[in-house]
Amino acid sequence: MNDMLQTWVEKIRSNDANKVADLYHKNGLLLGTFSNIERNGNNLILDYFKNLLTSQVDVEIVTNHEYKTEYITTSSGLYNFILNNEKIEARFSFVFLKTKKNWKILSHHSSVLPKTK
Repeated sequence: MNDMLQTWVEKIRSNDANKVADLYHKNGLLLGTFSNIERNGNNLILDYFKNLLTSQVDVEIVTNHEYKTEYITTSSGLYNFILNNEKIEARFSFVFLKTKKNWKILSHHSSVLPKTK
């Protein structure tokens, strides 16, 4: 697992919305698992995590497929959210961008895994 994905998981586990939101680029886009709107920019992203982290949340990475270059890294796969003792199976795609100072999340899509019939 890449360092940024692991850092994101650790910040989610910290239950601190500010620490999670700080990982996102100032022009970042979040298509969150538990939201029906596009969250573009820090204020909307912070708002999402403030609402999500009113409960203790854990994340388990199930699969992760990475592609890395010097300035862009992508991570996509499956993860589980543990929310109020309920496991929610989901899929994710992250795009990480290397800035002058550090890596930031430029784009993050997450959605509930459809049930198979």
